[in-house]
Amino acid sequence: MNPSAKGPRLFLTALLTALMLLTSLYCGAAIPARAESQPPIPEPSADFFYNDQANLLSAETKALILTKNAGLSQYSVQLAVLTMDTLPVTGYTQRVEYLRAVMQSWQLGGAEGRGLLLALSVSDGDYIAVAGDGLQSHFTTDLLKSLLDAQLEPDFSAGSYDAGVSKFVSEAAAQAELFAAQPASTEPRPEKKKEAGSPALLWVAIAAGAVAVICIAVFILSGRPGRRRYGRRRGVHRHTPLVTPPRTTVLHRESHTPMIVKSARRGDGPTRVKKL
Repeated sequence: MNPSAKGPRLFLTALLTALMLLTSLYCGAAIPARAESQPPIPEPSADFFYNDQANLLSAETKALILTKNAGLSQYSVQLAVLTMDTLPVTGYTQRVEYLRAVMQSWQLGGAEGRGLLLALSVSDGDYIAVAGDGLQSHFTTDLLKSLLDAQLEPDFSAGSYDAGVSKFVSEAAAQAELFAAQPASTEPRPEKKKEAGSPALLWVAIAAGAVAVICIAVFILSGRPGRRRYGRRRGVHRHTPLVTPPRTTVLHRESHTPMIVKSARRGDGPTRVKKL
């Protein structure tokens, strides 16, 4: 292994280890914190359809609530009232989510979600009504606001909470009967979009960061074996080509003109010729 490649590999290993460690630490700290921040949900009362923690409802109003629910049972519609000195959460959106959690815990309206919950928070002078999924097509935000303004607001402002609740329950029951008497719609109910909370966004960000780090690591490490195997890549430079003469199969041999030397010696044989 090339010693120069150990540095980047050790750095990437340490980075990935730190990322996984931070993720595990966040999960370990976020789960208990989220559990502690969850506001408590009250248990339903013995009569189920009202939970009068603030002691605002008279016996007549409680009996009215039970009677209206008995008439709506044939339509699988349920109306409930919750009174508290102060709701455990503040803000409209937070209180809607909290009351939906209460409805889900109580199973108000059954599996079809045909439930309507009226909540009163006396200390801060607030009230809110929330409809289940099965009633939202009729009990729209505008209809609920008009019911609250017309039936509950005047008595609530005067401190006659019991009278306001009685009027609201009577009118809401009439609207529920009107809704149940309508023919069932053949159009499919649009699915409710789930809002992504901050934990979900954080998980998406962590996953995206992990993928990015892994991609960078793979990109860097995938290029190093080639450099170690084949050596350093050389550059290409232009230069004047070297021209060599063509080879030939003809051998060049220098020849000498023969010289004939006559020997001065006379003999019987032929004359000797010596080539120089």
